[in-house]
Amino acid sequence: MKLLAKYNRVNILATSIVFMIGGVCYYFILHLVLIKQLDKDLRVEEQEIIDYVMVHNSLPDSADYNDQQVAFEQVAEAAKRKFGSFDILKKKDDEYITIRRLMFPVNISGVNYKVLVSKSQQETEDLIQLIVSITLAMVILLLLVLFIINRFVLNKLWLPFNNTLKQLRQFNLQSKKNLELNDSGINEFKELNKAVTVMSSQVLKDYESLKSFTENASHEIQTPLAVINSKLELLMQSENFTEQQMNGVETIYDEIRRLSRLNQSLLLLTKIDNHQFRETEEVDLARIIVKQLNNYEELIAAKQITLTQNISETPPVLMNETLAGVLITNLITNAIKHNIDHGSIEVVLKENRLSVSNSGSELSCRPEELFERFKKDTHQTESLGLGLSIVKKICEQYNFKVSYSFINGIHTLSILFS
Repeated sequence: MKLLAKYNRVNILATSIVFMIGGVCYYFILHLVLIKQLDKDLRVEEQEIIDYVMVHNSLPDSADYNDQQVAFEQVAEAAKRKFGSFDILKKKDDEYITIRRLMFPVNISGVNYKVLVSKSQQETEDLIQLIVSITLAMVILLLLVLFIINRFVLNKLWLPFNNTLKQLRQFNLQSKKNLELNDSGINEFKELNKAVTVMSSQVLKDYESLKSFTENASHEIQTPLAVINSKLELLMQSENFTEQQMNGVETIYDEIRRLSRLNQSLLLLTKIDNHQFRETEEVDLARIIVKQLNNYEELIAAKQITLTQNISETPPVLMNETLAGVLITNLITNAIKHNIDHGSIEVVLKENRLSVSNSGSELSCRPEELFERFKKDTHQTESLGLGLSIVKKICEQYNFKVSYSFINGIHTLSILFS
């Protein structure tokens, strides 16, 4: 949910609750005030009747008007003075109306009378209804105005933030350009833009430093490794070593080769992470698959692995051709390396899906760990544990979906090209 939408929702909800509570209180207060006014009018009528009795020592005539009635009733004991509201049936219109009544006693020549002075509350109720309707309309109008103000004014107010967010989304380390954020004139956004600009500049510097260090370190490491490897090859050709010494040299030679491959794999992962393979073209995967299978034909034959190819003509995939070769190579070498003697490999390319299946023992690790760096099956001690990490990184760069399954002794790695 957007911040603006959430703010509008909370603001309108809070305002509505306040207006509802205020409206209920307003209704009862208004009702009370108007009832008090009716009671005041009834007291005026009471005083007029009492004054008339004192002057004439008799009761005035009864009255029955639309909005007021005066009635007298002889009683044995003096009535108690009190106000009250009642619903009575109006015979003329055959409907019930609410009246406000004052009952008070008078005494004429020792005879007690109960005086009932009544006023209709209909006008009061109509007035309350009118005032409440007008108030409700004003509240709805006010809420509508608040919504429009929040919708458009706040949208404009948050425009600098949205522009900053857009610039951040478009920020690219490879462009080597600092963020250029517009001045919004709002202090909070100025502080935000200042912090983001400083951060982006520092990120660019750190990225360039890391990139330079990685390339230099890899180059500097690879050179002595190549020299050591060359010297070891010469030593292995010497006939002056004992069998034990030769075994030691071979062990060193194998570890140097492993270290060299590790260095190259880590460098490749770093380059992929840094998006240094930016050139893209339409790649014919079928051609690359056939080429790589031919390259590993002798290794497949040495392990007496049965190879099945089901490669169809498919639309070209838009990606870097070098990375396409790395992707296919890692999938094939993974299928060979983790296979068994007299096992099988099946390569299927159809439409937008590539799957490479191989026979092999069940994993000793969790399937989701296969694509993590340096995570490998403990059965394969010679593996670097980086091949499938490289596969996953390449797939992530081009939004391909990679998945793994193990069914009936067959491992399958599938890639869905989007």
